[in-house]
Parts: sequence; structure tokens; C-alpha cells
Amino acid sequence: MTVALIATVPACALEDRTWRWELSAGFDASTHTYSLAVDDTTETIAEALLQAAFEGRSTRGARHRWRLRAEGGVGTELTRQRLDFDYRLLDTTRMDRLRADATFSARQYRPGSEYDYNSDNNDGRFEVRGSPLMLGDVALELRGHAGWHDYRTPSTLEVDEHEVGGGLFLRSRPTLDRSWSAGLRTSHRSYPDSSVIDRDEIGIDLDYDTRGLAGDGINLHHRTRRRHIADESVRPPAWSHWTDVRVGVRAGSGQILTELQGEVWDYGYETDVWFDSWRVEGFLGYEGGNLLSVSWHAGLAGARLDAGDNPDTYGQLGVRGGVDAYTTSVGGTLTVEVGRRVYRDGTVTTVIEGVEDSFELYSDFTYWKLWLMGQWYISRTVSLEALASFEPERHTENADDSALGFLNLRLVWRP
Repeated sequence: MTVALIATVPACALEDRTWRWELSAGFDASTHTYSLAVDDTTETIAEALLQAAFEGRSTRGARHRWRLRAEGGVGTELTRQRLDFDYRLLDTTRMDRLRADATFSARQYRPGSEYDYNSDNNDGRFEVRGSPLMLGDVALELRGHAGWHDYRTPSTLEVDEHEVGGGLFLRSRPTLDRSWSAGLRTSHRSYPDSSVIDRDEIGIDLDYDTRGLAGDGINLHHRTRRRHIADESVRPPAWSHWTDVRVGVRAGSGQILTELQGEVWDYGYETDVWFDSWRVEGFLGYEGGNLLSVSWHAGLAGARLDAGDNPDTYGQLGVRGGVDAYTTSVGGTLTVEVGRRVYRDGTVTTVIEGVEDSFELYSDFTYWKLWLMGQWYISRTVSLEALASFEPERHTENADDSALGFLNLRLVWRP
């Protein structure tokens, strides 16, 4: 749970720039309940913190658009620093011709903190996109990126990694009716202390969007990757495919919603950890109301994971409902889903010193998913903001019961 009071210094315009300060104080907590041996165990990590941030940005109509944000926090468990910068150069038709994004963050853990098993670390990423050539309403876009994640004390579970990559894309000029992009990309990731798992990836990305202001239409994203490992005897090479589709069809005063996500993994060889599988999740329902004020949706949600003979294979079916509200007093979304997951066979068989033994690795369970994100505007300058998630599981085997959740509350002042 986070409770924070944020004071924002009134923004002041300097030529074509806008600057502001933010100060916040709060409390963070996350909790996880699970069974350990025969007793239920609940782990909670809590932290009080104080944070300051400084942000500047160009004016809305500028051709050279940029944003810079620097923030730092001091807490009872760790200290944090973060720097974000992005830049966009627009042509006379307001289309991006050059874009650069950079981010850097660092964390230092206090001795004796509940995070004490973690090492101090820092990470960063820089990406640049340029469109040197326009062919009518289609742009040729070149992309490049570099990133890293380094630990002060690397270990088996915390390994330094560095990555560089690039891509070649075609993308349309975005309009209210349609936008699309398609491209090839490649990257190399290295692990200085574990070079046997260095990897190279090549792949394709596809995006297509015809959603209108009412939300109806088609939104499609597809990603395919081919991964090569330096030492394939340590970790197998693999193909992966990920697809996300959303379709809205006008029906009456609302629309019929169909959402589908699919994921496929095809390994060069299979092990107990890496095995061929495909997973699909979907939602079919109806959305009504006014998208600009209060709307609602309800329908069926399902999922299927097929991993061959692996005990991870399951089917899942549930019902989902939610409300989205954007009024002068409240704004946000509330979603609730309840359903049942059934494993095809959660039993695992082992042979130790010639003795065969079987045990149930997974048991069927009823699940709940609750998600809340919203604001209550107490006055023109003060609002109460909430971000919460809670996912309990009630298993056929009571010892497998678990729950995972977090709550973030903020009292915000924006003069």
C-alpha cells in the first residue's frame, strides 16, 4: 500500500519550456500468501519513503518536442534515482521524423533491509528512430537501441547483461482511420559473467490499427523471434511467436468486443524447463454506455495452455465485468473476473535410486482477479488516487492456496 502527499510547485513557462517540481511522501507495501510445508505463510515488504522530482518539457505545439524528468527517493529499505529523456522532431505535417528516448535508473539497498538479498544495481536504455525517406504516406524508419543491467555484486540469479540492436521498418502516416507498421529487427545480448548464454535474436514486428474514436475496429500486433544461444547445450535455441488481436463491432448502442492473445514456443530440443507449448487467452463480451463518461463491459474470459505431456497443461474459463468512469468527480476503471482453472494432469513422476514416486505438482483452483485504477477529485487541486490488484487462488488441495496483491493510495495536490 502506498499513501503519498504530493506538492507540486506551480509550473512556470520559460520561453518555449515548462518546468515543475514534485514532492511526495508515502508508504509502500506488497503481500504474498502461500503454503510452506503445512502452514500458511504471508510475506509482506513495507517501506516508508520521501521522493522529489523535477520535470521540464517543450510547449505542446513545438516542432522540436522534448521532455526531461529527474527524480530521486530515499526510503527505509532503499534509495532510488531515475532519469528519463525523450525528443521528437516533427515535419510540417506533424509526423515524427526523428525520435530519441533514454532512461536510466539505479537502486541501492540499505543494510539489513527486507531486500537485503538483492544487490545494488542500475540499468539504462537508449533508443533512436529516424525516418530519412518518405514515399507518399509511407516512411522508411531506421531504429537502433542499446541497454544494460549491471549489479554491484553479480550472482547466479542476478547476472549483468548488455544489449545492442537495430531494425528496418516501414510505417504509415497515422490517421484517425488507419495506421500500420512492419519491420525486421535484430539484437545481441551478452552476459559478461556467463558468456555461454549470450544470445542473438532476429525477428519481425507487425502492427495494424483501424480503431476509431468510439473504440470499434481492429487492433493487431504480432511479434516473431528466432533466438540463438552461444552454447546450445546449456540452453536450447527457440522460435517464439506472440499475437494480440482486439476487434470491436458496433451493435446497438454499444459494441461486441473480441480480444485474443496467443503465444507459441518451439525449442530446438526440450528439457524439463524449456518445452514446446502454445497458449491462448481470450475475451468475448459486450461494451455499453458512453466511452467519454461512464461505460461498462461484461462477458466470458478463457485461456488454454498446451504443453504436450507436461503437467503445466490447463484450461481456464471465467466471467469478467468492469466499469470505466470519466466524470468531473471520479475517473478510472474497475475490473473483476472469477473463474476456474483445470489441469489436464498435474501429476509428476520421478525415479530416485530405482524407486518410482508420483506426486501432484498442480491442483485445480478457483481464481479471482480484481483490478482497480482510479481518481477521486476532492477539489480542483486535490485528488485521491488508487491503484490496486488482488488475485487469490482457492485450490482443490488446500495446501496449494495462494494470494498475491498490492495497494497504492496517493493523496495528490496539484495547484
